[in-house]
Amino acid sequence: MNTNNELEKMRKWGHALEKASLIIGKIVYMFSLLAGVLILVNMFGIFNTMGLTVDLTSFGNTIHYQELSLPLQIIVSLLLIAMLVITCIMVNALVHALRSVFQSIANGRPFEDCTVKGFRKAALWIAILGVLNGEIFGLIIAVLCLFLSYVFHYGMLLQQESDETL
Repeated sequence: MNTNNELEKMRKWGHALEKASLIIGKIVYMFSLLAGVLILVNMFGIFNTMGLTVDLTSFGNTIHYQELSLPLQIIVSLLLIAMLVITCIMVNALVHALRSVFQSIANGRPFEDCTVKGFRKAALWIAILGVLNGEIFGLIIAVLCLFLSYVFHYGMLLQQESDETL
């Protein structure tokens, strides 16, 4: 097995995944920005003349946005925008953690402390987002990222041992 070819493949995948994470981060920002604009537009009543209705479901109860009083509509809209901003910050932290992992792989040094920390940070943010969204799938992905951090940590220890014996 030619290790140089394997290393080059790993670097190419690292570069590709780094670029993909950057693009995904930008797409999430665009959707968040669009959702925020739609919330603001709805808050000012521009869509109300077009017959657009917004239903908010909470604990099995459906609340019709347009039936709320104006102060409640403003409060609900501001809370939705705050949730979007917080979610966007968490997704940014997740993308940043994954990009650090992909950068170290692209640089040909996957068994470093920054890779292990990146996987652990990604696991944390995925778990938080999964809990906030009430999704078990997010928690499963977080556990897999945590597991990968231990695999890469073990690889880091083996790399250190190999470097010390040479």
